[in-house]
Amino acid sequence: MWNTVPGPSRVKGVEVPATNISRYVLLWFLGLYLRLGILIVPPLIPRLESVLGFSSSQSAVLTSLPMLLIGVGALLGGWFIARLGVVGTLVLGLGVMAAGSALRGIPAGFSLFVFATVVMGLGIAFMQTGLPALTRSWLPDNVGRAAAVYTNGLLTGELLAAGLTGSMVAFILGDAWLLAFVVWVLPVPVLMAVVLWRAVIARPVAPAPASSVPLSPDWRDPLLWRVAVVLAGAGTLYFCGNIFLPPILAASDRLYLLDASLAALNGIQILSSGLLIAYADRLLHRHWPFYAATVIALLLIPALLWLPGTGVIWAAGLFGAVTSALLILGLALPAWLVPAEEVSRMAAGVLLIGYTLVFVVPTVGGWLTDVTGSLALGFLPVVLFGVAVLAAIGGIRQRGPAANHVAGT
Repeated sequence: MWNTVPGPSRVKGVEVPATNISRYVLLWFLGLYLRLGILIVPPLIPRLESVLGFSSSQSAVLTSLPMLLIGVGALLGGWFIARLGVVGTLVLGLGVMAAGSALRGIPAGFSLFVFATVVMGLGIAFMQTGLPALTRSWLPDNVGRAAAVYTNGLLTGELLAAGLTGSMVAFILGDAWLLAFVVWVLPVPVLMAVVLWRAVIARPVAPAPASSVPLSPDWRDPLLWRVAVVLAGAGTLYFCGNIFLPPILAASDRLYLLDASLAALNGIQILSSGLLIAYADRLLHRHWPFYAATVIALLLIPALLWLPGTGVIWAAGLFGAVTSALLILGLALPAWLVPAEEVSRMAAGVLLIGYTLVFVVPTVGGWLTDVTGSLALGFLPVVLFGVAVLAAIGGIRQRGPAANHVAGT
């Protein structure tokens, strides 16, 4: 239940105590930097290749590598949480992420750029691992809404970085275009200070003693694997639209619809995450939203492939809506399912497995397309993994003291 405080505000028609507004605002800004640094690269790829001499494959690695590092760095993030606490780890993650991004502004070749990207990816991993525990501590009755808030920030960060970096370079930075990697993270020290200040007046977020709670995830826990599969399915479906839309439209001589289709896919995701701010907590208590979002996304794959004319734009928009909803609910699960002292441990394992699969499954799909020349076969690993998601959903239940509600009841 909400604490009784004067002066409540509202988020999309839902009453929110005034004392929690600052927490939601900080969660949104933390979410903003979960992907913003990654999406600075695509608008600068032409300059990275023409000025610094990077190849197309090197540019692709620089874009996808941070996503793999989120999974790999999650275990290290869990280790830091056990020693520095959640807030300390989040602040560390912000600082490491900003330092890595700024280092990319040094024109010293591909090796330094890769090193800086690895540093940035590890910082993002620390943040991603700490956010479930932070939402559980700050907003224990509204972890679904909290996940929707920081996912909305994540999506906004993607849109801002991808959409404005080119204009920033063209109209402001000019030949100093590498400074774009620095400019985007200039507000981070202020955000770090505000998070630390907010932690002083918030309920403490402290890790459980090492003697009572193991640091490493329990790899034999079926719940961990079920949640990881759901999150991986959400992430795979979420990314495959952006990956496969360009070749789909090129194959059908409809590349003129690409901008509109990508705008529908990604723009609706932001609107969908905004809607989930109001409803995510209710939906977490049921299985059917997970089933519905997965089934609808899988049914939309043939629509993306074969709908004629501008129908692909509508299919892309609906695909963006259901995949972002599934992603939000998947990100909320670790904080919602287990007792507070186990959240970071669960999140670390889920992120490692989930984001490794998010990296692997679309890669296999792309390989199948290259080998067979069939875009439809490229979707096969995604569809098969979607079936695995449907099988995993039914066994997800809250555990221990967290089990005030049971999903599916």
